[in-house]
Amino acid sequence: MIEICIKEMRDRTYNIFKRVGLTDEDAGIMADILTLTEVRGISTHGFVRVRNYVKGILGGGMNRDNELTLTYDSPSWAVVDGKEGLGIVLSYKAAKLAIEKAKETGIGIISINGSHHNGAVGHYASMIADAGMFGMSMSNGSAMVAPTGARQAGIGNNPFAYAAPAGKYGNVLYDVAMSMVSDMKIIQLKDKGLPMPEGWAIRRDNGQPTTNPEDYTSGNAVLLPFGGHKGYGLAIMVEVMAAAMSGAYMLRKVNSWSMSPDKVGNTGHFIMALDPSKFMPKEEFIARMEQMVSELKAVDRVDESKEILVPGELEKMREAAAKESGKLMVLENNILMLDKAEALLDEAGL
Repeated sequence: MIEICIKEMRDRTYNIFKRVGLTDEDAGIMADILTLTEVRGISTHGFVRVRNYVKGILGGGMNRDNELTLTYDSPSWAVVDGKEGLGIVLSYKAAKLAIEKAKETGIGIISINGSHHNGAVGHYASMIADAGMFGMSMSNGSAMVAPTGARQAGIGNNPFAYAAPAGKYGNVLYDVAMSMVSDMKIIQLKDKGLPMPEGWAIRRDNGQPTTNPEDYTSGNAVLLPFGGHKGYGLAIMVEVMAAAMSGAYMLRKVNSWSMSPDKVGNTGHFIMALDPSKFMPKEEFIARMEQMVSELKAVDRVDESKEILVPGELEKMREAAAKESGKLMVLENNILMLDKAEALLDEAGL
């Protein structure tokens, strides 16, 4: 881990996306979200992804143009053709649109097809909570998880998030993938020469558990859903909402963007904003959220020295500490991915 200035990393990331041809606005969105993801301690979805975004744009699999093209629009609902743009930028703009619609009608739902990997989906749900609303965001992805009882990948890890404002407690933010673990964590273990915990993956040839990260990175193993059949069932829910209803590719047809970012992804996303002020006065809703969190924190603890946390609170603590110091701890490999992204741009003469 290397301690480094937050602004320095944000500016460096911004410059990379400007060099590859993004507008000022879109480069800023990419830099801000990837930096904030790192600040919150989610290193698997931060700077480590930059090289593949650049590789995808240079290779033609991802589009520099990230304007929202609405193929259907109504007061509460819209369908977006992402035209193979960057999933992060498209999802950010879609969350903004969902908020606008929810302010008018109470609910805003944006269905996106023709997109790519959109990073940590919790960011878009959190944007909605910041606007005083309940937010949901989810995305399908390339098949990397074995359906319950299978030894072959059949569905993506299909991340899902919800967020709600909780007054003095900030946002309650739950962000989870349906696999036991992000594949990037396995890659990080492989780079460190460390084994995986048992229960993360099984071998494709015999369906037996493996703790060797190289089994997964070489394609000889698949991830397991968290909670067994429960995680598998939730992954299907995300596939329905993000892909089946959006017109995006489904299941094994979705391209593995991390393996071949230069190919079309047609990934699907689902983003929803729900305005609680349409149900009750906003102040009453916030008071009820604060009451809920207070009661959860007041239950008897196994270890009295450890506070009961609500989803998203740990990341909020990391963010506050990093912003106070102006610095964050970054994995060396994540910085290396920025180096590699810049090297790709140098080779392309950009």
